Amino acid sequence: MLNRRKFIGLSTLFLLGACGAQTTQPTTSGKSKIVFWTMQLKPQFDKYMTDLIAGFVKENPTAEVEWVDIPWGEMETKILSSVAAKTAPDVVNLNPQFASKLAEKKALVDMGKVISDADKASYFPNIWKANQLDNVTFGLPWYVATDITIYNRSLFEKAGLDPAKPPKTFEELAKVSEQIKAKTGKYAFMLTMDGGQVLESMVQMGMKLLDANGKAAFNDAAGKAAFDYWVNLFEKQLIPREILTEGHRKAVELYQAGELAILLTGPQFLQTVAQNAPETAKVTDIGSQITGSTGKKSAAVMNVAVPTTSTNQSMAVKFALYLTNAENQLAFTKVENLLPSTVKSSSDRYFTEAAKDASILDRARVISASQLPQSEVLIPPAKDIEKLRKIIYEELQLAMLKEKPSDKAISSAAEKWNSL
Repeated sequence: MLNRRKFIGLSTLFLLGACGAQTTQPTTSGKSKIVFWTMQLKPQFDKYMTDLIAGFVKENPTAEVEWVDIPWGEMETKILSSVAAKTAPDVVNLNPQFASKLAEKKALVDMGKVISDADKASYFPNIWKANQLDNVTFGLPWYVATDITIYNRSLFEKAGLDPAKPPKTFEELAKVSEQIKAKTGKYAFMLTMDGGQVLESMVQMGMKLLDANGKAAFNDAAGKAAFDYWVNLFEKQLIPREILTEGHRKAVELYQAGELAILLTGPQFLQTVAQNAPETAKVTDIGSQITGSTGKKSAAVMNVAVPTTSTNQSMAVKFALYLTNAENQLAFTKVENLLPSTVKSSSDRYFTEAAKDASILDRARVISASQLPQSEVLIPPAKDIEKLRKIIYEELQLAMLKEKPSDKAISSAAEKWNSL
């Protein structure tokens, strides 16, 4: 899947209101034209999009659709400036974290008010909720990714562990980490703080981030236990010190080098390992995503939204529904290693069955898809959520370095957040 950790920040360009008319006008043929922006889907999805648009126009003869694909690095600036200038596309592919920032400015249509209950019910409930802010549904879920456990069977065997039974919970992972370090001198795993991995793990352990009023809800027993989990692992030297300074790329490098027994990431990294470290790939196996006491699984979700500036909102909403319906999502997710957000699509044999001699990628797809009913965006789209993540990580690192006890660190994080 495309890098889910990008495109989260909010540009200062978005200072103007979102009301007004979009410049797109009916074509000279009298058809209603809608402009649709995606993020870096070319060239893999060229044929798919051409066929999909042709199918939509066949069902809606008065429609004309212009597809524009925007590089990841340009989307933020382009969508912000186009909304501010009232020239935004009619339909745009975003992610919940960034779309929520536009929703705060009332720049996106409330999809909950313009589609039927039957259409709403076609999506996984937890995935649907990822596109809500203050009871406003700012987008329709599109494609999804859930992480899996990628692990080195050889290191498990050397540590005296059953290579057919990777850990399923963070509690089990802590025990496995001790055994792997004691028997092999290697680290078991490394979650990182360049994105949401560590914070997501805390939520899986039972830590609640915010209360109904947006105030800190993590300064309680569950939150302290989550802090202690990471502090204890660090103090026992069961996770690499690089967790304080390095990102996900470092974890991949360590796994490829045989210095890390477990990689918690998306299935697409199996291809990376196969290309860069074929010897490690030979002893690589997979399992379900590790979780905490809540049983929750993390998901990354991409959506499609309709800016309020669209002069063809009805047609734009119809296209967004067509794009994300079960049939079209199934076809879309088969082009690349992605998952659908619709219940019906995920029940297809493509996502539920793998032959006994199936490739590791096919097995990974089935494991990943099986997690969809329990998967959700664990860090909700909320105002200043990136500031919250930074505050918690800063205080957690101080606790790891023994500059503060865990209870003081988490209390300080709560105070800093509540004072914003």
